[in-house]
Amino acid sequence: MAEILLQRRKVAAVLIEPNPLIILLIISLLQLCVAQVINRAPHFIPQTGDMSKFSLPENTPVGTPVYHLKGIDPENGPLRYSISGQYFSVDSATGVVTLAKSLDREEQSALEVIISITDEGMEDTEPNTVSLRRVIPVRDVNDNPPIFHNRPYIVNISEATAVGAEIEVSPKITVTDRDEGENANIKVICSAKERGSDAEACSVFRIVTDMVTPNEYQVRIFLAKPLDFESRSAYIISLEASDASDKPLRATASVSTAIRDVQDQPPGFVNAPYSATVAENTPPNTSIMEIVAKDGDTANPRPVLLTVEGDILNYFKLDPERSIGRATLVTTDVPIDRESDVVVQNGGVYSFYVKATELINNEVPSDSTVIPVTIIVTDVDDHIPQFNRDVFDISIPENIENGSPIPGLSIYVEDNDLGHNSRYDLKLRNVFNSEDVFSISTDHGEGRTPISIKVKDSSKLDYDIEDEDKRLFNFDIVTSVNNKELSSARINIKLLDVNDNAPVFDEPQYKFNVTESAPVGFKIGDVQATDKDYGIFGEIEYSLTGFGSHLFKTDKNSGGLFVANILDYETQRSYSLTLFAKDGGGKGTTTSIFIDVLDANDNAPIFEASEYSRTIRDGATTFEPQLVVRATDLDGPTQGGGRVRYSLESDNSIAHKGKVFAVDEDTGEITIMNKVETMDTPRGQYELVVRATDYGKPTKFNETKVYIRVGVPGNQRPTFKGNYHNYKYIVNQRNPESNEDFTFDLNPMNYKASIREDASPGQNVTTVVASDPDGLDDLLTYHIVSGSKDNFVIHERSGLITVSNDSILDRDVNPDRYEIIVSAVDSGIPIPETATTTVFVTILDVNDKSPKFNVTESTTYISERTRVDDVVTKIGAYDSDLNAKLKFSLIEPIKAFSKAGVQLKSNSPYDYKNIFKIDEDSGEILVNGKLDYSQMSIIILTVKVTDINAEINKDKQFAIMEHTIYIQPYADKNPQFTNPGWTSSNPVIHHKVKEDQPIGSTVLVLMAEDPTSGHMVSNFKVINSQTGLLQVDPLSGQVVLTKHLDYEELTNPNLTLTVQATSNDGSKHSTAKIIIEVVNLNDNAPMFDKELYKVSVLESIKHPDQIITVKAVDNDAVLTEEDKTSGYADVRYTLRGDNAELLTINNVTGVIKVAPNKTLDRERQSVLRLEVEAFDTPKGGGDRLKSVATLLIDVLDVDDNTPTFEKALYTAVVPENVPVGFTVTKLTATDPDEGLGGEITYEFLDEGEANGLFAIDGATGVVSTHAALTGRGRTAPYRLLAAATDGGEHQAVASLELYVGDVSANDGVPAFIRPTPGEELSVSENATIGTTVFQVVATDPDDPTQPSGQLMYSIQPSNADAKIFAIDPHTGLITTRQTLDRERQAQYTLVLVAADGGRPPQQTSRVVRVQVADVDDHRPRFARALDDPPVLIATNEEVPIGTVIGQLEAVDEDIGENAAIDYTITAGNELELIKIQRTNDSKALLIAAARLDREAVSRQLLTVKCFKYGTKPRLSKSYNRLDPTEIQVVIKILDIDDHLPEFESTNMTIGVRLNVPVDTVIATVKAIDKDPDALLINYKIINMTFESPIKSKSSNNVTDVIVVNNVTGEIKIMKNLIHYADGIFRLIVRANNSNETDRYSDLQAEVVVVRERDLLRLVVPDGRSRLASLKEQISKILVPRNLKLQLHDAPHAAFYDNVGPCFQFRKTDTGEALTPKATRAAMRSAGDELQAVLLEHGVRGVAGCGPTRSTQHSPAQRALLLLAAALPLAALTAVIALCCLRSRAKSRMRAALHAAPDVPPASRAPRLLAEPLYST
Repeated sequence: MAEILLQRRKVAAVLIEPNPLIILLIISLLQLCVAQVINRAPHFIPQTGDMSKFSLPENTPVGTPVYHLKGIDPENGPLRYSISGQYFSVDSATGVVTLAKSLDREEQSALEVIISITDEGMEDTEPNTVSLRRVIPVRDVNDNPPIFHNRPYIVNISEATAVGAEIEVSPKITVTDRDEGENANIKVICSAKERGSDAEACSVFRIVTDMVTPNEYQVRIFLAKPLDFESRSAYIISLEASDASDKPLRATASVSTAIRDVQDQPPGFVNAPYSATVAENTPPNTSIMEIVAKDGDTANPRPVLLTVEGDILNYFKLDPERSIGRATLVTTDVPIDRESDVVVQNGGVYSFYVKATELINNEVPSDSTVIPVTIIVTDVDDHIPQFNRDVFDISIPENIENGSPIPGLSIYVEDNDLGHNSRYDLKLRNVFNSEDVFSISTDHGEGRTPISIKVKDSSKLDYDIEDEDKRLFNFDIVTSVNNKELSSARINIKLLDVNDNAPVFDEPQYKFNVTESAPVGFKIGDVQATDKDYGIFGEIEYSLTGFGSHLFKTDKNSGGLFVANILDYETQRSYSLTLFAKDGGGKGTTTSIFIDVLDANDNAPIFEASEYSRTIRDGATTFEPQLVVRATDLDGPTQGGGRVRYSLESDNSIAHKGKVFAVDEDTGEITIMNKVETMDTPRGQYELVVRATDYGKPTKFNETKVYIRVGVPGNQRPTFKGNYHNYKYIVNQRNPESNEDFTFDLNPMNYKASIREDASPGQNVTTVVASDPDGLDDLLTYHIVSGSKDNFVIHERSGLITVSNDSILDRDVNPDRYEIIVSAVDSGIPIPETATTTVFVTILDVNDKSPKFNVTESTTYISERTRVDDVVTKIGAYDSDLNAKLKFSLIEPIKAFSKAGVQLKSNSPYDYKNIFKIDEDSGEILVNGKLDYSQMSIIILTVKVTDINAEINKDKQFAIMEHTIYIQPYADKNPQFTNPGWTSSNPVIHHKVKEDQPIGSTVLVLMAEDPTSGHMVSNFKVINSQTGLLQVDPLSGQVVLTKHLDYEELTNPNLTLTVQATSNDGSKHSTAKIIIEVVNLNDNAPMFDKELYKVSVLESIKHPDQIITVKAVDNDAVLTEEDKTSGYADVRYTLRGDNAELLTINNVTGVIKVAPNKTLDRERQSVLRLEVEAFDTPKGGGDRLKSVATLLIDVLDVDDNTPTFEKALYTAVVPENVPVGFTVTKLTATDPDEGLGGEITYEFLDEGEANGLFAIDGATGVVSTHAALTGRGRTAPYRLLAAATDGGEHQAVASLELYVGDVSANDGVPAFIRPTPGEELSVSENATIGTTVFQVVATDPDDPTQPSGQLMYSIQPSNADAKIFAIDPHTGLITTRQTLDRERQAQYTLVLVAADGGRPPQQTSRVVRVQVADVDDHRPRFARALDDPPVLIATNEEVPIGTVIGQLEAVDEDIGENAAIDYTITAGNELELIKIQRTNDSKALLIAAARLDREAVSRQLLTVKCFKYGTKPRLSKSYNRLDPTEIQVVIKILDIDDHLPEFESTNMTIGVRLNVPVDTVIATVKAIDKDPDALLINYKIINMTFESPIKSKSSNNVTDVIVVNNVTGEIKIMKNLIHYADGIFRLIVRANNSNETDRYSDLQAEVVVVRERDLLRLVVPDGRSRLASLKEQISKILVPRNLKLQLHDAPHAAFYDNVGPCFQFRKTDTGEALTPKATRAAMRSAGDELQAVLLEHGVRGVAGCGPTRSTQHSPAQRALLLLAAALPLAALTAVIALCCLRSRAKSRMRAALHAAPDVPPASRAPRLLAEPLYST
């Protein structure tokens, strides 16, 4: 093709450039080629088409194309192919070679062929043939399995063969494989896979494979473990040979290994273990048991000698004395004593040993074995009870209480017998003075019983009696059996005197009054206590304690209260003291003494200054500023209360003595009555004596001098600038024309400043500045005249006032406001002038004072019956700081004392520290728990008050005091039931009685005591009974059953009746509610609905197919939660029997199934008989009852068994001269299957060297000769392998040895002794590897000296549990092989196998369950991820307290008590809204602990921690997300409609003018609903009345005058009010936003229609910012006067100049409005109080609400009148001018209108009228 292509290109080139010479040359060459034709030979394509490297595997199928011959002909002619030989054929045309004959490399490893290729001749030429010789290798395929030679293999070795020694096998074991390479590389191993293989043999023997040639190998066997004939006498080694190919072929063979016995085993006991029960004192030579021992070497046993070892008490011996192999254990002459120390110390068990010793030649001792013998010695009654002493002498104190054991009396009685024989009765027998005084702790005893003698009636133990014999008591303690006295002991008791009475005061508290002037030693009052004890115990010593007790004293011996120091009412007005009385024995009691100090007038008034001075002008009539003298009196309210009366005693006026000056009696202001004159004084100065007198009795006074200097005219006074206006209020009563009733003079020459009370000395206060009108200001000098109280100083030149160095600005000591009079003196001539000003300094409070209690200590007496949350007392405290906020708390120490005066310990079971609580805001002490006088009679609380707003020394601003509370016992004179639990406040007696009590049984004995007489009550009566099962004996109080008591017949476990006990005189009675709780007994066993259950199942049934369901019912009643917990009616099921492990039963439902990994085998047992046990009380215990039903399971057959030969090896002897057909032996195989599956066919599998010599009958298994045996005789046996096949193609094999051998019978089946059927084993989950779990014991009835009687233990590897445990094959000791974890697997099921060494071996199995005991190895935790959000729990608000709002659950992989979890809230519950409670199943309940208010708290984030129940965790306030024991919980509180709409106020008064326009808003009402999701509020008027001064115009149903907008709440006037003048509309505005009609709020509104002329106005030029406060204070003043204020304020200019609001007074009862004149009169009657309020709020005066009218005209008014008169003339002139202008403008407009478009006239803007709002 390449040449052709090339020629085409050349032609193309020629055509492109035509050249005649080239064309001619080409034509010549073509002609030459055609003339010379040559046929060249073909050839095979090398490598790929000539079979040069061809090979093929020997397993290539015939007809498979295996190669493609390829050749090339140079002329490109057709080719023909051929191949020689019989193995291949070829397609002559295509060259495809096909395999024609099967290959076998082992027969021919290579094929030689000739391949040929032939082309076709051209014209006259011959075809060419080319041939090649090829050798084709045949590749090996693994098609030949290994072959064992020289079979069968039998070995006999000694058990003493050394480990590692090679086992000699003759003939040798040879294995060949005809394949090559890896396919012939053979390895032989010991296999346990084949049927009948021996797994143990593979661990005992080691297999080694040696190559002899590449196709032949020798197998060698070595011993890997020691041999023991006694454990196992034979092994079957299963050999498996396999090649090394990818798909190996295998061959198997067996090596039968027999073990020869040697003497190496000690003797063993046959019927061990040995134990027996023997009564004490058994007669001598009594046979106890038989003991048998044998040599452990069973092949050649030696005689065994039996002896007794370790019988230290010589109780037993063997009979005969020299026992060989077998002996009887009998008792000796020594009596067996159950009470001997050895037997008692071992719990009644006596142990010794029996020794078995092998004898060599019947003489020489050899190996030995020792086995324990356990004898349980039973007791007989051969002892009487004995006391530890015969006589007991004891002395006891007289104050032992009832029920207390006698101290120092150690008595016990002992009976050395056991069990029932050691039981006896105990009682007391009176000898002298002991009847019913003492009681014994128990009525019955058993064995060693300690005895406690208790006081039964302590009232008879009184030392303080005259008859000394009554102080002695004698009685006996008697033991008896069946009322027969056995022994006794005498008790002699002597009574000792004790201090059993504490001193008692006549009164629990005393109150005295004493004047402060009482002298030292003055007796205030008698206070004494008495003590019933005698001698030193009755001597009383008194002491006085308490804050201020140093001012008082008491007589140490006689008591009483006296003055010890001078008292001062002004220092302290009352004292609370405690008088302590202690007797000679140390017992004490206290009483509270309250002393009020009465005031005496012992303080005279004291002036602020020792003298006063002032300079005024000559002829002055007033003091500017005012001249005031002040004095203070410290005495109390009874001595004038500090009030002082001032009087002018004298003056030095020459002409007007006593008439120039006067002093105000109350204020001390000195005023000038007549003008002052210089000439009226001796030296130009008045000298006054002013006296201050108090109001005490008798009165006291003090005097001061006032110097008033009179100046000379000519020099002008300086004037102060001032920064503060001090108002001076003046009442206008003289000017009738004035419209204002009040005016105010402003004094601008005052100063105002403020400073903190902790200001430091030198701190600036303010600067006063004055100016001198006729002099230099710099020459002024400033001085403080008065009022500074030495706390302030002033700079003489600058006027700067500063804090003095000796200042005390404390508001508690000095006033909080100073009025400092400062003077400025000029340098004028002739007399310097003085100006004064007042500096008002306000001292700002600083919270720097600690709070103080009103009293230093206090006492309260309360009854022990005071209820929880009752207020005991209120602790008062105060703090002088203005912004103080006090909080109360109870702190340590809190001390409590019993009624005997003994202080209670802090760990006392009576929680006295929390028995009281205090309200932190009010200081009220409340009862927080049940009070009990018997536990606590006195408690001293430490109360702390703290100022939480403290600014300075915050940590020290607190005070502490003690408050003593005396608990007074409740005295009830009615009969008192003495039965436990009964109290007067809770008269209930609870008692329990078990069911099944017979009729007439005494359930309870009621006992009551008359506290007045001390006698027992014998009058009982049932006043209410809720049961017919009980009646009460009226005399004895015995509660007796009248019917049989059966719990199952009750509907309520409590039998209730009310019994009244009446005193013997019939005057008093008490009741007791008797609640007899019937205790449920487990007296009904579960009952099956059938006694026998039958069912048939196929043996192929598997788990979890159900077989049958059993049902049992327990009739025990369930009435309480305790019944549910006890489980008496809960039925559980279990299976019992030898095959119980094959099945499983649901212990609750009774469903029976095949157990997991278990199968039924009809051939093993065609009928299963089991017992189904139903029991109650799942938790177990001695109360458990059970019943049993029989279950029969008929197992139906399926073909699932392989035939089994009776023997694995058959032997026979055949003479060589027997005829053909001679029966040699019979092979017997069995198949337990039924039908075709049980029909067996026999055949030979491997005849070995006996091929053709023997035949086997396929039906019977009879082996007979098949050919003559002549000449075949030899010493070695012939070995054959036979097979038995059933109809299901199941096959079994057996070996046949034709020689005589000894075969032992093995017909005994092993049996387990331990574990027993159903027994469960237990092992702790923290057991280490190798820990012993259990000792398995089994027995075999066969001869123990033979292999058939020797047992080996194993665990059947039927499930994964078998790998967890190991068992010693010899001892049966089960141990752990792996670590255990109960949380991973709590139970294991093992199949224990005990097999003997017989041929065939016998075995038995037992299923046992191993329970893994739990160990506390897990911590509780919450099942959450690290980033999980908090748990969300939603609850409605206002749920009842105690409602469960959510639940949490932590996990603990442990079980039982180890898995008990507790919970606590660690953070987020500061408000204590939620509490957490643990349930019995370790869950946590979140419970509402307080009121949940959505409006107060909408969400609460809690941190909950879980921990082991019963432990105390470490708590942290912060949440740790890495700690799985913590979880966050969000409590979302959902809103409910729990708030009504609330108006801003419940009353509203609205004033409206008479001419108010229609549709004017006069007020807006507004209500608020605190619920966040509340609906819009709807407003409406539900009732409106009108009250007119004219009664005929009043109306009770007005609807169209006033309306309210139901959405905005705007109140509008909708009608002209002209007809409602001076009336009042009263209406109720209702707000509602709920569908519930009763959820609303009402507002009472009054709309007053007023005229302006009836109103007055408050002149307030400075604004209305304080009108609300002004109204409130004026209203308070008017309330006592039966008046109320109505304020009508106009915010804009509505009432003329509007300088203030208008108002009027109305009567409270009638609503009648006062006229302006009456209003003014009422204001005057209010006097200074109203004036001060008006002054405070900037009211300058009171005027009429309308304009002021005046009869005289001012100049401006006259000018206005003149202007009005000129207006008509001007108007006329303007009209004329306008008319002219109009005519001209009209003509212009016409022209403009013609030129401009029409424009509509502008619409007139409406006129808007607005009414201001007047409302209050």
